[in-house]
Amino acid sequence: MPVYGIQRWGYWRGLLLSLLSLALLLAAAAPATASPVRAQVEAWISRLEQEIVTWQQQPQTPITGIGAGPMLKLNASGERVRRLAQRLRELGYLAAEHQSEVFGTSIEAAVRAFQESQQLKPDGRVGDRTRFALELTPAIAIESLRQTVEALRSFAAQAPDRGVLVNLPSQTATLIRQGQVVFTMRVVVGRPSRETPLLHDSITHIIVNPTWTVPPTVLRNDKLPLLRKTGSPGIDAADVYLDGEWVLPETVDWNTVSPGRVRIVQSPGDHNALGRFRFNLTNDQNIYLHGTNDPKVFSRDTRAVSSGCVRLEDARRMAEELLMDNGLTAIRLDPLLITGRPQWIKLNRPMPVRFVYWLATLEEDGSVRIHPDIYNVADETGAPI
Repeated sequence: MPVYGIQRWGYWRGLLLSLLSLALLLAAAAPATASPVRAQVEAWISRLEQEIVTWQQQPQTPITGIGAGPMLKLNASGERVRRLAQRLRELGYLAAEHQSEVFGTSIEAAVRAFQESQQLKPDGRVGDRTRFALELTPAIAIESLRQTVEALRSFAAQAPDRGVLVNLPSQTATLIRQGQVVFTMRVVVGRPSRETPLLHDSITHIIVNPTWTVPPTVLRNDKLPLLRKTGSPGIDAADVYLDGEWVLPETVDWNTVSPGRVRIVQSPGDHNALGRFRFNLTNDQNIYLHGTNDPKVFSRDTRAVSSGCVRLEDARRMAEELLMDNGLTAIRLDPLLITGRPQWIKLNRPMPVRFVYWLATLEEDGSVRIHPDIYNVADETGAPI
């Protein structure tokens, strides 16, 4: 290369480096643009702190506890019904002169009125969720709010502008894109004996028309005992394999078989336990999101009934939203579903997923909802969640 070429390259190289340095200095001096999600979380924190003050101003008077036990409903009787009536009197939902140990129509009407005030299913029955709301004290509410505020502050520092948030106590999933909430739907989470873990993960694939292979825990605790008792796994359209070979389950003596030798696979379809969509994560705990063949469960106020995975109320809507980045429209999903065969789709951009444990949430109308500590996390740790 001629000398003048080298000199010219040195000139342009120096100019480019100078411009780059200037750009970096300007970027450092410019005010940071607040993340929309972070701003939203800060607004939530402010609202929850106001709620703490409201609860602090309430009288700290003793309340009548109903106590744990079976669901209370019409025609039930006993000491817990007497305490329920007393608590409803304290809250102003029953007349002061109403004294009873029988769950009659007046108590049922009072329970319905209370449930409506709390945005609970107004079925007139007192299950775990309604009992929690009836027994909620200022001390419990304040502690739940404080723990949530601290958890939200930690979350705000690293809040993603896109992702799926699964809040275990509220049993909801929220999709966030470009810093905005796209939707929130009800979900089912793990029961207390099979808790859904707190994960930071990503959705990498969506399976349309998934099969369902019974997980090891469910196989060991539920399905193998059923095979031993009835000769059937109790699953529609399922194939049973013993030592890798397909078998007629009623022809096998399952009493001599260990769980590791058994595999049960349910075929795709509306009967499938995963519904029509499965959302694969990367964790090694076999936890993922999926649809369901039992939508009735979403009408419950308490939906901590799964074996650990998360069931989505509207799995198709979640799939449609996530597949937008792949250029796959809702209309193009229909032919895949019609085939009835498993179809694996890798997401062009994995979607972050955060499983969180927030005991207080904001409702659409601006009210604050305190949720039961379904896994007794606060009792075990005494620390922010």
